[in-house]
Amino acid sequence: MRHPEYDTVVRSVDGRPELRRVAEVHEWRVEQELDSSRFVISVVTAGGEAQSFLVALADAQDIGDVLSRKAGAACGG
Repeated sequence: MRHPEYDTVVRSVDGRPELRRVAEVHEWRVEQELDSSRFVISVVTAGGEAQSFLVALADAQDIGDVLSRKAGAACGG
């Protein structure tokens, strides 16, 4: 198993390779903010660090679309 935090190379939005410091996700959840259309995305890393993000509905839909498209391409679909 890799160390919970390490450097990796990704293809950035502009298409160039870019070095990133990353932490593997151990646990995640998506919850809806009460009385709102916004969502809270919470992530816990393998190293035990936790962070939550407040995401607008339109951004949540965009995130879902991008993940679905990227995951489909990675699986050959």
